[in-house]
Amino acid sequence: MRKRFKIVLAVFAALVIVGISLLGVVIGDVAGNLATGTHPLPNGAAIGKAIVVYDPGLTGGAKDAATKIGYNLQTAGYAVLLAGVKSSAAGNLTGYDVVVVGGPIYAGKPAGTVQTYLNNLQPPVNAKIGAFGFGSVKIDNTKSTNVMQEVAPLPSSSQVKFDAILKATSSDNVNSLCSEFVTALLK
Repeated sequence: MRKRFKIVLAVFAALVIVGISLLGVVIGDVAGNLATGTHPLPNGAAIGKAIVVYDPGLTGGAKDAATKIGYNLQTAGYAVLLAGVKSSAAGNLTGYDVVVVGGPIYAGKPAGTVQTYLNNLQPPVNAKIGAFGFGSVKIDNTKSTNVMQEVAPLPSSSQVKFDAILKATSSDNVNSLCSEFVTALLK
């Protein structure tokens, strides 16, 4: 009997360690720390330059939203660069007419990499600025304070003013929301 108890205890301890490790992966936001690539979207004669800085997240939903936002900006006539939040391109916003920042929402807050980027965001003067978040819990997108706190909370000293903010979930029509977001952003 004592031997069985030790085996059950060892299995339980192993499960706890695995669970804590998996939680650490989510909290440590491993995907965001690997977001170092850039992907220019092909375009003809552009009316301006846009950059979409994003953390892909663990599920890929944020990367999908970033790509859809990028294609909507491209359709509006912009030369678009999709840039991982840790890429060198994300650190140099000079010359961009539109800057969009976003990524996953974990536990009601943006991913750590996105929050750090927002804390240091210094967009070009007169650029249109947008932020998006992709999470699992729906919130009322019409209440700007709710969306702002989940998607893009800024430090009190920040001078950044968003032209559009979006929160999407996997149950939303993400194509439609991204299109509406870009329309609002470019007004």
